[in-house]
Parts: sequence; C-alpha cells; structure tokens
Amino acid sequence: MYTFSKFAHIPTEVLIRIYKELPLPDALHLAATCRRLRQGLINNTPTIYKRLRRKIPCERYVRVLLADQGGSPRQYSSVNIGDLLRLRRNSGIVEKAIEVFDLDITPNIRIPLTSIDDKFYGGKPRPLHLTPSERHRFTRSYYQVWSLLLLDQPSRQQRYRTMLLKHLYLIYEMVNLDQPIGDESGSSPADVKRCALFEEVSEYLRHVYHEIHGVDYIDFSGQSVSMRTQGHAAIWDHCQPDLKKIVCYQWRDPEKKPVEEEEV
Repeated sequence: MYTFSKFAHIPTEVLIRIYKELPLPDALHLAATCRRLRQGLINNTPTIYKRLRRKIPCERYVRVLLADQGGSPRQYSSVNIGDLLRLRRNSGIVEKAIEVFDLDITPNIRIPLTSIDDKFYGGKPRPLHLTPSERHRFTRSYYQVWSLLLLDQPSRQQRYRTMLLKHLYLIYEMVNLDQPIGDESGSSPADVKRCALFEEVSEYLRHVYHEIHGVDYIDFSGQSVSMRTQGHAAIWDHCQPDLKKIVCYQWRDPEKKPVEEEEV
C-alpha cells in the first residue's frame, strides 16, 4: 500500500511535474496532505504556476483582481502560496455565482424561433445552463466588476479606458446581477456602491460609444430585446450577432472606415 509518507523520497522535480498537471484546487488539496508536499509547493510556486495558469479560466482578469486585492501585481509572472489560496477562494465565489445564475436566470431564457436553436445550439433547445462561451463571458465580466468595486473613482476611470466597448456592455449588465458580487454582504452600503458603479459605467459607456461612432449610445440591455433575456443580453450566444452590429455600429456612413470587432 502506498502512503503519503513515501512522498518524502520522491525527487522535487517529480513533485513539480505532478503539481503542474493538476488544476489549482487539486494542487492545493494535494499540498494539504503532508508537510513534504506542502513545502514542495511553497518552494516552487513560481515554477508550478507557469503551468497552472493555463488551467485558470480568464486568468488575465483573475490576476487583475488579485492585484486589486493586494496580491502580487499582474505584471509579475509568478505568485506566492498566499496568492494561490486567494485565487482558489475567488474562483469558488465565481463558481457559486454561476450556479445561482444557472438556477435563477438561464433556465428562463425563451427563444421564440427554432432557427436560432438551429444556428447556435446545434438544432437542440437552448441548454438550461450557460454554454462554455457564455461561462467565459460571465466569468470575465464578474471578475471585472468585482475589481471595479474595490477601486476608488480615479482608479476606476483609468480602468475603464483599458476596456473594450463590448466588454463594457457586459459589465453594464453584470453590475445589475441580482446576487452579491465578490465579498459583498448584500447590505445597504454594498447596494449604494453598486448603484453608484452602475451610474458611472452607464455614463462612461455612453461617452465612449459616442466618441467611437459619433452617434448616441444604442442600448442592448435585456429589457430592450425581443427575446426575454432576464435583464441580460450581451452574455448569450444567440445575441452575439446583434451585439456585434451595435458595438461595431454597422449602420455607419459607408464613406467612413468600418470598425472591426477586434478594435472595440
């Protein structure tokens, strides 16, 4: 029978290779089993993280939030063991938010046209849970809003200027998510801060839309589309063509240079 005590005789290089093959939660669970494994992770966290990061959804935005929480700056390629523990906690909060969203929102999406199911969902009815691409959009925008809630106003304004227009549409909807975001307790101060953030994002979105396209902002909230999208629209796969039309403003003067989706 093999016991964890025998890990004491495994070369460090082998331990590192084992850790590199594991998702972050599993790596931390393994490190908790004995002192030798824990020390192996602590001593080699930078090396191990180079591989672990590939398994972390939306890792770029995960690291931005970590830095906003006081962890290692995003420009650092490595992290420490404390950062890994924080990343696991943050990931758990996001996964729980997705579970709640898939219980309260996703099953209630109504698509009136079978042609939409045929085009976006392989001819089957829309799934009762987020698709992989929708999970990606949810995860990214959740992390972005969580970060914004931690920043002061000047820092938020600076952050907005680094964001794509299509991401701002998602953030605009995510701010109104009907559940706590991050460490929010659901108390009145949290509600006040969220409302203030919503107004701020809304104002900036209108400003940047006019700056890019020279026309007034076009709304794309879940309240303004024909398919009842429960207050969300930019997240759904079947809404992406319409979102692209709005983000790229495909009604532009033909004499003007078209705006590519990658640019906005």
